[in-house]
Amino acid sequence: MKSGSYLGFGQVNLGLGEVAVRVTVFCENKQSKGSRLEFRINSPKGKKSRRIGTLKIPYTGDTTYALKMTGNSKYSFGVHDLYLVARGSQFSITAISFETDY
Repeated sequence: MKSGSYLGFGQVNLGLGEVAVRVTVFCENKQSKGSRLEFRINSPKGKKSRRIGTLKIPYTGDTTYALKMTGNSKYSFGVHDLYLVARGSQFSITAISFETDY
């Protein structure tokens, strides 16, 4: 994903804030110090957008060393459109899943 690009999921039930997003990522850019994946609700950008979490994406080399990372949706409740927004250096997402964190 390039900086500013995003994936959107409509009407995600975040419950009482106990939903986690699990992503498998890899980054082949050695200068990826600032790479991150932001979790936003309502809109990917602008006044309606609200960031509810961030994952820092480290350099992994290639797909052989893809990392499974989990980000919790803290401080957000109920049903919202959810956006995963890329920031910084380019990276790839190979899998996404939603999990309850009871």
